[in-house]
Amino acid sequence: MDGSSLIAWLIAAEVLQLFLVWLYIRQRYGISLRQLARLTAQLAAGKPPASYYIGGTRRMEEVSRNLEGVGAQLGRLQGEQTREDMGLLLANMVEGVLMVDSRHVVRLANDELLRLFGLRQNPVGRTVLEALREAQVEQVLRQTLESGTARREEIALQSSAGAEATRHFEISAVPIRDAAGAIDGAVVVFHDLTRIKQLEVVRRDFVANVSHELRTPLAIFRGYLETLIDNPGLPREDTVRVLESMQRNSNRLNSLVEDLLTLTRLESRRGQTQVESIRVDAFFDQLARDWRQRGGIESAELEWRAAKDLPSLEVDLLRFEQVLLNLLENAVAYSNAPRRIALSAELVGAGMEIRVADNGIGIPPGDLPHIFERFYRVEKARTRSSGGTGLGLAICKHIIEAHGGTIHAESELGKGTTIVLHLPLQRAGEGDSQFIPPVDGQEKTRHD
Repeated sequence: MDGSSLIAWLIAAEVLQLFLVWLYIRQRYGISLRQLARLTAQLAAGKPPASYYIGGTRRMEEVSRNLEGVGAQLGRLQGEQTREDMGLLLANMVEGVLMVDSRHVVRLANDELLRLFGLRQNPVGRTVLEALREAQVEQVLRQTLESGTARREEIALQSSAGAEATRHFEISAVPIRDAAGAIDGAVVVFHDLTRIKQLEVVRRDFVANVSHELRTPLAIFRGYLETLIDNPGLPREDTVRVLESMQRNSNRLNSLVEDLLTLTRLESRRGQTQVESIRVDAFFDQLARDWRQRGGIESAELEWRAAKDLPSLEVDLLRFEQVLLNLLENAVAYSNAPRRIALSAELVGAGMEIRVADNGIGIPPGDLPHIFERFYRVEKARTRSSGGTGLGLAICKHIIEAHGGTIHAESELGKGTTIVLHLPLQRAGEGDSQFIPPVDGQEKTRHD
């Protein structure tokens, strides 16, 4: 072999060697790059890879370790985000939520649960029975964990404060299973039904009261009608007496129906209101005149007092007048002779206080918190003989509260009762019209 052939052979061998080295490097790094692309694609999709290993050089192994650190950090961030989202969800739920393990130990509880049960510290780490001290809740949880099925029950939890403080809950308990299907705990949700139960009681009482109030005059009607039918020759004076009694009960039925309709409209906030800006002294003066014209105070002395420079009040004039007329009628009905009724207005704090006082029989302290309830009647002192429907003060309360105010009673047995209204003052620049009859003097005192 001559020299030129040897050179050519050596060149060919070197090229082949370089080609083989290139193929080796391409194959080795190609696999590493494909592994790297797969890992980064899984991380980008939020799916942690089963393995972070990348074959190849030390540099690739370093990249592999770095990617594993990135994956671990992403996992921690995702876990923190999940916990934060779960915390926000639980914090904004109106239901109380407990998450417990298979040993009945609380692992999670939201703020609403702490509020519902009056817990001062988070119950995490304690058993349900230790934390809540309610055997009924523990029983529902045990049945859920033992049966492995979801349960829903209504329970009533008694309080040491008595029946009025009884709390009603709907409990929903759902078992939690691990990856193998074994029961690992439960989620318990508490829905507070106390307000709904209270409203059901109010509704039943209301229906019962209305039925009773309607039944009495209707029974009288029926009795007198049977009397007229069975005695067609009844003397005129007896017939007149029967018809007068029927007329009184007819008026009572009419008043009851009107009050029921009024109360229904107020409670459902239906009906239009016409807000007016009134001057209180002028309003009192006109109210006293109207009261005298309707013949309501022949045997009563009405005194009213209000400074002329009092700020205006923004009210629905017809409704506000209805409140005061009702209170005046009550004051006259339950005053002792000689009847003296006092009506006054003055600034108190950030509002105006209006008081209607009588010198009547008074109300027992135990009855004062209830006199604004529908059909509530004070035993012995206030009965149906007074002619009221039992809805007047409830109507007054709704009207005053609709004006943003409050109403309460102050009373002393044997010395009289004062109904106190507190109303917010008119906001500057508001008011549709002015109810201002002519009034002279800086402060008015009127006797009728």
